[in-house]
Amino acid sequence: MKKVTLLSSLLVAGAVAFTGVNGTAQADEIEIDGAKTVSAEVVEDHLDIDGDGWADGGYSYDWMPQEQQDRIKEQHDKEQAGEITPAEANEIIAQVFDEEHALLNGSDNEYGRIATDEDSLIAMAMHAPKTLDYTPLKGEPYDYNFVRDGHEFNFTYDGNAWTWGYDEVENDYTDEELIDLVHNNPEVLDEKPVKDGAYDFKISDDKYVYHFASDGNQWTWSYDNK
Repeated sequence: MKKVTLLSSLLVAGAVAFTGVNGTAQADEIEIDGAKTVSAEVVEDHLDIDGDGWADGGYSYDWMPQEQQDRIKEQHDKEQAGEITPAEANEIIAQVFDEEHALLNGSDNEYGRIATDEDSLIAMAMHAPKTLDYTPLKGEPYDYNFVRDGHEFNFTYDGNAWTWGYDEVENDYTDEELIDLVHNNPEVLDEKPVKDGAYDFKISDDKYVYHFASDGNQWTWSYDNK
């Protein structure tokens, strides 16, 4: 699987019960395995034929109100006229899907359950914040917490109120320093964790994938061939 970089504005956001709380947007990059879709799903990367990070298959939107259908058709027309790229069109269309999915998830006519693997959660956070604000990911309590590309993601639900959000985390070492330690001073990594608290993240170079994890008490690190 290749890595697909999501180029978007990171929105630190949360929702408690039925109230959305939005923070400050900032430009950043997050990587996922696979291809994005306008409905904030993650699909196999071979469906991204042109390599822009978006799946190139068709999708249905005739179930939407006419106003939303017209918004999507407008983006398709601009794309055909060469005014915007397919990726730029998909970014805008994803916002339309997000608005409609948020409404559907709050009704008896749900469009479908939200996948809770890490890549899907990142895609939802990046392209479907309204849906996350509007309803919990699933009916039973959950607590998803993980670190990806220097950002910590949190999605929690206690059966009554839910919250979600993500923000930058500070590591004690840069990626380059960690890779250097693995190959030249592994005893440093054995002596203490790479940062405080619980974490679970991976980094990579041309040859290896490096994995660092801790539950706050015990830590592990390893690396494998790509």
